[in-house]
This record gives sequence, C-alpha cells and structure tokens, in this order.
Amino acid sequence: MSAVLKPVQTGPRLSVRAAANFMHLRIGEQMKMLHDQKYPRQVPQVFRQPYYGPPLKGIKNYLVEGPAALVNARADFQRLKQSSRRLHCNRVLESFVKSAHAGRSLKPIASPRLYANLRGVELRLSPDLVVTEGGVEKFIYFNFSAREADPNSARLTLEFAHWLLSENGIDVDPSRLEYIDLFTNVLYTGRRPRKSSLRDLEDNVKLIEALWPTLDP
Repeated sequence: MSAVLKPVQTGPRLSVRAAANFMHLRIGEQMKMLHDQKYPRQVPQVFRQPYYGPPLKGIKNYLVEGPAALVNARADFQRLKQSSRRLHCNRVLESFVKSAHAGRSLKPIASPRLYANLRGVELRLSPDLVVTEGGVEKFIYFNFSAREADPNSARLTLEFAHWLLSENGIDVDPSRLEYIDLFTNVLYTGRRPRKSSLRDLEDNVKLIEALWPTLDP
C-alpha cells in the first residue's frame, strides 16, 4: 500500500490579521501556525466552514433582512454537531444584535480579493465584512473570541489592512477600516501605518521566510 502524502502549501500566505497576531505569539506558537498552513490536516483537502462562519452569515443576513433573519440563523446553529460551537455561535450573534452596530445602516457588499507580496510572503486583506454606510465603503474585522481582543493586534490589523489597500492603489481614509471586539463591544478605527509597524512587519516576514523551509511534516 502506498503512503498518502500530505498536501504542502508551496509558500506562506497570511491574512493581515494573522500577520498581526503572529507578532505576539511565542516562537513555538508561530511555528505551529506556519506548520498547520504548510501541511493541511485534511487529505484530500475539502472545504471547511470557518468556526465562526455561521454567526458571520447570521450577521450579514440580519443587516439585510432585519430581525426576521435571526430565526433561520438560530436554526442553523442547532444543526451544528458540537454543543460548544452552538453556544459560541449564539454568543457571537447575540452580542452583535445587542450592540450599537446592529442599529447602524450597514449594507453588506461583495468583498474584494486583494493581495500584496512582501518579500516571499503573500498577505491577504480578508475582512470579515465589507459594507457601505451612508454610501461610504467600509472594511470591518470582528473579534469573535470569548475573550477580549488584544488591542495591539487589533490596531496592527487595521494598519496592515490600510497598507495592503495602498499597495493595490486604493487610498482610503483610515476611519473606513474598523475592528469590532464583540466580546467587549470596543470599536477600533484605523489609522495610517506607522513606520515602526511596517518595519516590524518586514522583520516578521523575514522570520517567516526563515522558518518555512525548516518545517517538517
């Protein structure tokens, strides 16, 4: 019987949020993040819905349909096999519905697929939600976790997102980038990237390039 080889990701690819989080991880955690990407666990690779995909879908539908969308969203949660996941999905959706953001005139639109290469690492924009509010396009990230978002990671996510948009020739006001912590309901708004942040990003990209070839299956 021949062995089934694990698929290998040819080069590192990170979302701007993952890049921001990477900076605050211990070396062992950094290596695990990269290892899981280089050697995906499922063979063959199949589509897996993100853990918080159901409540994000519920939030989008709520913004389009209003409270009527909650019935279907909650029904979707009940079909999830893990009770802990059902609990967290309900927590996230209820947190959004009870927040001031539920009353904003946010209209979901298609998310653009935007990338930028820094040395040998591909960075992706990957916001959770792209909306218009008062005719203005906005890019929104959420903290879905059952703990407070790290403020530094939240701010760096927005700085890197602004940088990536600029790399794609899109000059937006930083206030159009938001990071909403659904655990604390704290709202972080974007700002133009600091030179120190971009230096740290490049230093961490160099680290990723150095670690990548050392990762064994």
